[in-house]
Amino acid sequence: MTIYLELTREFNDGRLRAILCSGQAVVLHRLAIMSKDGDWILREDEEALDHVLRVLARHGARYRFGAPLDLRWLVGGWSSHLEFRTKTLRVRTDFFTRPPRVEKTSLAQLWREQEGRDPPFTGARILADMKKTNREKDYAVIGELARLMTDPRDQLL
Repeated sequence: MTIYLELTREFNDGRLRAILCSGQAVVLHRLAIMSKDGDWILREDEEALDHVLRVLARHGARYRFGAPLDLRWLVGGWSSHLEFRTKTLRVRTDFFTRPPRVEKTSLAQLWREQEGRDPPFTGARILADMKKTNREKDYAVIGELARLMTDPRDQLL
């Protein structure tokens, strides 16, 4: 099990608070073998943020750059970036509550769909929308996600 799956379980201990997305979701869809960091969509409430911050504090996490993990920033669309070290790894974590290019109704549906899943992670459609950036490396991922959405034999969700 990877550190990012372990963290997801810690973040969601007792309640769904965090959904893996971006690179780690690409790995979970089996379209990549690794990703350099972990990205999570967090519930937009104080309890979720407090819990995630306590988990990160236990790991000795420190802010890298950007906004604090605070509702005042997250509701404005900002993201928070922290990192910590294990004996062998530098673990980078990114958090937001309002993923880019994902409508409120789709986000609400995602929270309903991921309740009780282990691990909770974004499906192909939302992941493809999030990957619609200007980064060339994302185009191949979007193409493979589109294939997942059209070939029922390859769909994981």
